[in-house]
Amino acid sequence: MFKNLIPRKQQSDSELMGVDPKNELAQFRANFDRMLGRIWSGDFDDAWNRGWGCDVQDAESEIVVRAEAPGFEPDEIDVRLSAGRLVMQAEHKSEQESTGDSNGHFSSYGKFYRAMSVPTGIEADKIEASYKNGVLEVHLPKGEEAKSKRITVQAK
Repeated sequence: MFKNLIPRKQQSDSELMGVDPKNELAQFRANFDRMLGRIWSGDFDDAWNRGWGCDVQDAESEIVVRAEAPGFEPDEIDVRLSAGRLVMQAEHKSEQESTGDSNGHFSSYGKFYRAMSVPTGIEADKIEASYKNGVLEVHLPKGEEAKSKRITVQAK
């Protein structure tokens, strides 16, 4: 009753002969290895923490970093400045035996990790960190060499 106006191309056996199963498997393996390489090279930590918000403000006299890290206690948080990188991490483990009528063992685990490059000239001995309502706030005071300097552009 209806006629198809677009002719359908049928694959012939000769077209299928052009597919090399070894090449297809090698290509799949290369893609898979590349995906695993990203995970093992450290990008996985970034992907793991992608859901946590992080805000960096670069003011004249200091850099302020605010990072969401809910569910931790201040003594579980470690903040370090090492080799030009600010590293913020926390780990929380808790185990609890059930009480009362039910039998069981409850445990929880949480991990937070952020690392970022900071400019040279940060006054490491004056860095302050605080934690309130699930937000870690780090103040990194700038020394003279870290402060920005305006450069005048001249017309020629």
